[in-house]
Amino acid sequence: MSVRAVITADNVVFSLKTFFAAMLAYYIAVRFDLSRPFWAVATVYIVAHPLSGAISSKSVYRLLGTLIGGAATVVLVPNLVNDPILLSAAIIAWVSGCTFLSLLDRTPHSYVSLLAGYTVLLAGLPLVTAPANTFDTVVSRVEEIGLAILCGSIISHVVLPVHVGPILLGRIDAWIARAQKLLAATATAGANETRSRAERHGLAADAADLRSFTVHLRYDGSRYRHAVSLVRSLQHRMVSFLPLLSELEDLGRALTKLNTSGSEQAISMIAGVGSCSTSSFEPFKIKTDALASCEAPRSWEELLLANAERNLRDVLRVSGECRSLREALKEENIARAARRFAAPENMPAPHRDIGMALLSALAVAICLATTTFFWIASGWADGMTFAQISGVLCCLLATMDDPVPAMRKFIHVTIGSAVAAFVYGFAILPMIDGFVPLAATLGLFLIPAGICLAVPSLAIIGMGLCINFPLLLSLQTRQSSDFLTFANTGIATILAMVWTIAVCGIFRSVKVETNARRLFSVAQKHVARIAAGRHADAHMTHHRVIDVAGLFAARASRLPATSDASDADLIRDLRAGLYITAMRARAGETSMPVRYKAEVVFSGLEVLYLLAPAKRGDALGAALGMLDDLIHSTTDVTATDADMELVMHAAALRLCLAPEADPPISVTPPARKNAA
Repeated sequence: MSVRAVITADNVVFSLKTFFAAMLAYYIAVRFDLSRPFWAVATVYIVAHPLSGAISSKSVYRLLGTLIGGAATVVLVPNLVNDPILLSAAIIAWVSGCTFLSLLDRTPHSYVSLLAGYTVLLAGLPLVTAPANTFDTVVSRVEEIGLAILCGSIISHVVLPVHVGPILLGRIDAWIARAQKLLAATATAGANETRSRAERHGLAADAADLRSFTVHLRYDGSRYRHAVSLVRSLQHRMVSFLPLLSELEDLGRALTKLNTSGSEQAISMIAGVGSCSTSSFEPFKIKTDALASCEAPRSWEELLLANAERNLRDVLRVSGECRSLREALKEENIARAARRFAAPENMPAPHRDIGMALLSALAVAICLATTTFFWIASGWADGMTFAQISGVLCCLLATMDDPVPAMRKFIHVTIGSAVAAFVYGFAILPMIDGFVPLAATLGLFLIPAGICLAVPSLAIIGMGLCINFPLLLSLQTRQSSDFLTFANTGIATILAMVWTIAVCGIFRSVKVETNARRLFSVAQKHVARIAAGRHADAHMTHHRVIDVAGLFAARASRLPATSDASDADLIRDLRAGLYITAMRARAGETSMPVRYKAEVVFSGLEVLYLLAPAKRGDALGAALGMLDDLIHSTTDVTATDADMELVMHAAALRLCLAPEADPPISVTPPARKNAA
């Protein structure tokens, strides 16, 4: 990465604002004689974010978590201090339990549980030897964090604020542009199948990420804070658009194989929709009627044409709604614009990986149990720091599949911070007299480090420097130069990181491929439950599977080229689930023979999606046979509208399951054979 890409005007302004907020918090902490003003400085950098609305939301949740953690400290420490083993067990159970809860919530709200957990470590462990000071210490801890949060939020909102709203709109516009480009490539048969699948997964990740931005939007200082319902409505349309693109790709290939006049007309219409801009969709809303050759499609070609008509109508509708919602976000009075649109349905909870959350909580418990035992057994005073740092690191990096590489980088950054703190503490600060010279001197280190904090690829380096430096330096009202204390703290911090790497490497690290397979399995099992009749909400299926697809996309780029997991297509699984949901919704209204065949199909699909992909050969063949039987069940009989609608969805499902398979072949019933 070039220096020019790192040292930008925005990054420099962010670093200067954060440094100014940190020095303001430090100055106030010193003036009011708070016990550990260095915590106020470090907390400013912990909550720092380039967007002012994100700082406010993070700050509120962190303060609430700190209050809960402080209350837990007041309850646990005085009552259990006479039994160190029981107190240690209670603290370990609390921290690991809070980590587990925070990992189940993949929104910014998770800060509450996370902070409630490791606040007990930071505020509670030092009180083991002085329980009488519990309440005062907890109050001081809350004051330091509250002061840092207040300073960071005020500076962020007052000095050159960067609002969430415009950034969010930029992301939405970029998403729509990418989706339109993919639509054009798909409609003109110009998309590579592997590349378009990866692009759809990437769009799914970006659409799911809007959920967090919507949370921050509530705390934004711009007029867009009233646009939460509009953004949620738009996100739902974005999520709905992706399976339509996937289906359009399959339909285009299937129609090309037919090579008939009807299929050529349909391909021409698809190409026309793909080549036009979203502002010129109107003429196609009438022309799509020509794709269906009859009111009751019977042949495979007619079913494909009917599904192409439905797909294009949905593409036009969703595109138009996205455009209308995006235009509404431009209006001056967003609150009034939001009232013109129906309130969005309740957003389903994001995917919760209970297994990984339990594994992370177990790693936290093991790490804390071993470090606490070492502290008690050795009698080393800085064993407390050893336990604190290892526990906090396990909590902070619990969301990673394999936190070991990040921790190794963190060790090198911490060693650099320790060297800088040593130079400052024993060579530079003793010569400084006055707050302004002190702040200017600290800025020589913290401002460049803050620039790293603003760059995503360097964020872990910036965080390590900006947080470890003031903590290792132990900025106080009157700076002391006790080398023994400094050395013990530095050694304890580095040993804590080494031990955390060892524990996580043994108990916590999971390969990217393993988690990618687990996410693929989540989508498959969701479809199996739909086939079994245990899910019937298409809205929930859209958001749940797209959310999982987004998580999968974050790992797919890191999968080895030889991994078969890279071929997984979660958007295709989403389509299958939606088709089955539509079929189940119509099955109760169909004639008895069609209903019976549909139930047989549902049973076969449940079996298919419960199997691993490598073991599906026979089950897939059986499912296709059942679908063919269902599709041909209305060929020579008088079918109801519900029958035909269900058969149309069955044809779409067959194309989804086996896009490269030959068209279904009609089988003459045994009774008709005998009659012949």
